[in-house]
This record gives sequence, C-alpha cells and structure tokens, in this order.
Amino acid sequence: MNGRETREQGKCCAGTAFRNVRIFNGTDSRFLEGMQLLVEGNRISAVEGSGEELPPTFRVIDGKGHVLMPGLINSHFHMIGALSANRLNENTGKDYRGFLYAKALEMTLMQGVTTVRDAGGNDWGVVQAAAEGLFDAPRIFPSGALISQTGGHFDFRPRHIALNQTEHRGEIAIVLDGMSYLADSPGAVRKAARECLRQGATQVKIASGGGVISPGDPVLSVQFTPEEVRAAVEVARNWGTYVASHVYTAEAAVRDIECGVMSLEHANLMTAEAVRLGVDKGVWWSPQTVVYLHPPEDWNDMQRAKLAIVVEGLERTMELFRTYNARVLFGTDCFGNMDVQHLEFRYRSRFFPAIDILRQATSNGGEALRMSGPLYPCAGDLGVLKPGAMADLLLVRDNPLEDASILSDYGDQLLLIMKDGRIFKNLL
Repeated sequence: MNGRETREQGKCCAGTAFRNVRIFNGTDSRFLEGMQLLVEGNRISAVEGSGEELPPTFRVIDGKGHVLMPGLINSHFHMIGALSANRLNENTGKDYRGFLYAKALEMTLMQGVTTVRDAGGNDWGVVQAAAEGLFDAPRIFPSGALISQTGGHFDFRPRHIALNQTEHRGEIAIVLDGMSYLADSPGAVRKAARECLRQGATQVKIASGGGVISPGDPVLSVQFTPEEVRAAVEVARNWGTYVASHVYTAEAAVRDIECGVMSLEHANLMTAEAVRLGVDKGVWWSPQTVVYLHPPEDWNDMQRAKLAIVVEGLERTMELFRTYNARVLFGTDCFGNMDVQHLEFRYRSRFFPAIDILRQATSNGGEALRMSGPLYPCAGDLGVLKPGAMADLLLVRDNPLEDASILSDYGDQLLLIMKDGRIFKNLL
C-alpha cells in the first residue's frame, strides 16, 4: 500500500487506533504494555488501556506485537548534502539542485525521519513545496543561509574567484544563489541573521570555526569575533529563537557558549572544561558519526587530511558527553553520501547505549526544536508519544531498546511510517 492510497482511504475515518503494540514513548527506558494509541487528525489524542472501546468510525491497525515509537528527528541535516562536497564549487543550476534536494528529502522520510532541522543552506522553494505536500518529505525546520566570515567554513567560492567577481548586497556577499552569506562585522552579521529570519528561518546558523569540506580555511581556525557572534545571538533572541554554531575546537565552543549560542554542531575536539561549561549553560550538543567514519569516496586529499584531525577527537568527545550527562542530539550531516545517512545508528552505537540514541533521535530533538519559541510551527510536541503530540509514528519490527542499530536497516525494520497523521509506508 503506498502513501497516496493510504491517505485517500483515511479520509473516511474519524481516527486511527494502534493496538497490540509495545510503545516506546520517546523518554522511558521501558515499553508501555497493554496500551492503545489513538490518532485524530495530525495529533495523538490518547494513550490508554487497550480495553477502551473505540468509536465505530476509527480505523484499527493491529501492530502484531511490534514496537511503536516516535518518528525520528535529524537535528543536523542539510538538503544541500544531496550535492557532493566538490559539486558545491560547480555552477549547477538552481532548478536542478532543487530536484536533487527533493529526492533526498523523500528518501530521508522513507528512512523514518519525520522531522529535520536543516542546519543551513536550504532552498526556500523546496521548503515551501515540502510544506505544501507537493512531494513526500519530512517536516523541515529551516535555518536559511549559512552565515560565515569571508574565507570561513561556509565560503564555498573556489580560490580563484576574486572579491569583485562576487555578488554583494550591501555589506553581505552572497554565495551560490544565497546558500551562504558572508559577513565581516557585527552589523553585517546582524543584517544576515535578520534576512534569514525574514525569509522564514526557525533558527540562525553560523560558523565559528574551520571545516572539513570548505576550500579556504584551516580546520582548527577560530572564526567570527565575539562581537560578531553576539550580534547573531542578539538578533535570534529578539525573535524568540536561538543560534546554532558550527564548531570543532574547544576554544571556539567556549567562546560561543559564553556569547549565548545554544546548539553546538559537531564539536569533535572538546575538553572537559568546555563540556562542563556547556552543561552548566544548558546548551545542546549535536555530534555526528557517519559523516566522519563513512565519508564520501570523492573527497580530495585536502579534505581527507582535515577529516583525520577531527576524527581523532571523536571518541574522547563522546566520552565527555557521557561523563557529564550532556544534552545530545541526533544528526548525520552527510554531504554527497546521503544514501548512507541511515548508518548513523550503526556507527553511533559504538559510543552510546541504545536508550540514549533513541532519546537523542526523538525526545531530545523535539525538546531542542522548542527553542525556536514563537517560530515553532507545530501545534504539539515532537519526538514523544503522548496526548497532544504530533502524530509522527514508526512501527518497528524488532526491539530498538536492545539494539538501536537495527534502525539502520530501515527497509526491513520500518513496517509503518506516519507523519502528521498520514501514513507514508505500511507493510502490515
């Protein structure tokens, strides 16, 4: 049964009841047994005893003893990751890129990811088309353009491109049709952040340090001044939302935390002092594994040399997150290897127990998304199964509480995918 057939059939039903399931609610380390879960519209209306009588117009889905859990949240996703890192330097047409992005989003939904926080560079036309249901896609929390200093991690211009060959709008330089904005003063950063929010961003994304795929910066460089970081934070706070920042080094992370950044992306090279400070300030940490341990084959020698530096600190940083009980999110950050993003569960299982990974990919992600405040677009919570939450559900064949890596085998393990109350896959 495909998603379109299921949606059409669902129009005659007042709601859907899931029975004979073991429920992982996104937080508890044990299943809820002997319960049924009811969906009305796009929200969960009840989690109640399975003996409760249902209205005759409810559709009943027999889960056959399988595991019902929240839809997955990828807190560090890039639709531009459908491009290879090296194709960022090519002048591919914007319309062509849009088709690549849509295909990647559809693939992501079918891997059980019902919500993504796009960590920058998104195409606004694709975001709108996804929201209007013109193609099947996860719910998108967009960041808008990636905001960087000149020569920073989001400066994707080839080295031979001179400043006078770059498109400018006042103080801001525009890269790849607005995929990133280059800003080199507090005023320019402020304007860039305001422009992202004007276009519909739910959070602001900056780069405070060097990166692996970027052509012009050392991976260990510290980027943006404290005044520039605070300018982005001020703009975000004035809108009731927050800043997420690309960092690898402890030096950049500490400065970001002290300036008010609330989500630290990657953070492979942390120290105990940096992690303790982040825990004290209540920040979210957004590490990834698959992008480092299963990188694309076409990365060049420069990118692989920078990759080796950040891979070296990965295990130590994950250990620090566990030691200090840091608030950790689930993400993939794949570029040019979107087809392996589902392996994040397998690689992450080297560093965290199953329950931690499941919380990172569900309730933790949902809690972090709430930091967007008045820009939060949903009527209910994400990443949890409780009354009033959004009806994003997965029915999983085996037990992910015993082994979260089974979710990497999404084709066999995901028996049913529901997003926003609509079924997009049903193998029952």
